[in-house]
Amino acid sequence: MQRLWLIIPTIFLLLVSGPDAEAGRPFWQKIVPKKQVPHDPDGDYTLTMENGPWLILAASFNDHGDGAKAEQQARDLVLELRREYGLAAFYYGMTFQMDDSNPGRGLDVYGSRIQRRYQRSRVREHAVLVGEFPALDDPGAQKLLKRIKQLAPETLVTGEGESTSQSLANDRQVQNYLREKIGSDTKKGLMGHAFLTRNPLLPKEYFVPQGIDEDIAKWNEKLEYTLMKCPGKYSIRVATFKGRTFLKKAGDVIEETRTRKATKDDPLVVAGENAHLLAVALREKGWEAYEFHGRHESYVAIGSFNKAQVLADGRIVVNHRNARIIINTFGASSPNNIFNRPAPQDQRLEAERKQQFNSLFSNGMGKVTEGFHPKRFVGMPLDIHPQAVRVPRRSISSVYARK
Repeated sequence: MQRLWLIIPTIFLLLVSGPDAEAGRPFWQKIVPKKQVPHDPDGDYTLTMENGPWLILAASFNDHGDGAKAEQQARDLVLELRREYGLAAFYYGMTFQMDDSNPGRGLDVYGSRIQRRYQRSRVREHAVLVGEFPALDDPGAQKLLKRIKQLAPETLVTGEGESTSQSLANDRQVQNYLREKIGSDTKKGLMGHAFLTRNPLLPKEYFVPQGIDEDIAKWNEKLEYTLMKCPGKYSIRVATFKGRTFLKKAGDVIEETRTRKATKDDPLVVAGENAHLLAVALREKGWEAYEFHGRHESYVAIGSFNKAQVLADGRIVVNHRNARIIINTFGASSPNNIFNRPAPQDQRLEAERKQQFNSLFSNGMGKVTEGFHPKRFVGMPLDIHPQAVRVPRRSISSVYARK
């Protein structure tokens, strides 16, 4: 009861205090402490490859003769967004080199191409990017984008006679003036032109999934449970069946000159049959299983997910309860009902490996570690570590080629 009387005066003081910086926020957001984001005046919040991969371009500044002022305004805005609004803001500078090799369009009075050139051969833009989102369609990104367009940071407020290096500042003033004239209430804020963009430090290939080969697409598209028919963007790979593989030393050149038809004993054919049988067996047990066959392997995946986080090293993480259930059920690191005992052949293999090791290191210098045994289903080994994969689709170029 005493704690309650301590809380009530605090809430009362918050209610009767001066006007909030964002008066339109719900009451609970006003009394809950803001998320703490580093905002050291001497800190360096320059954009890196680890930020993102998707961000909001809140504002940009260009160096119309004063590059130092433009960069300082951008960095001041980064610090204010972090300090006053609790937003993870970053600075990014980029130089655009204008090419004078293009003479322009049209002809002069003598019939020659009109010669044009840029007034400035070099332009430096200073951008302020906000937020870190795993996907372009992230719901949090859309909410934050709407909020940013209504903010009015003091860094962007200019008094009478003051100038700003912010890009499109004059255009926004004209637009708001016209909206007032026609009686529109959709006046844009000082960052009203904000939009979602990718991290410019990451390569384009990071954001463009590669389509599968046309021949591989033909092999898979007619199968009943092909992964190409999975409605989601991602699935969990639980079993992999390899074809024929070989090792080669660096510098070796191995050319395959033989042309032959695959037989029923071909390792790649066996891998495809195993993947198909496993997918069917899992379907019979109620799992949303899919099969996919490539040039060197076949694999089985389970589940359909539309959202995932793609890490900087290319790994895909699906933060969904069903994804965790699949990984825990089929992965070797966690025992689960019918999968919790090693298969007899795995036990025999481990005993043989231990015996071989002990014969080589009979002096007691080494010790055999206990590893994970792959779980099995209908006699087939599953992957030790199930991993999220992109659902394979036809490439855009192959679609256009067919048309």
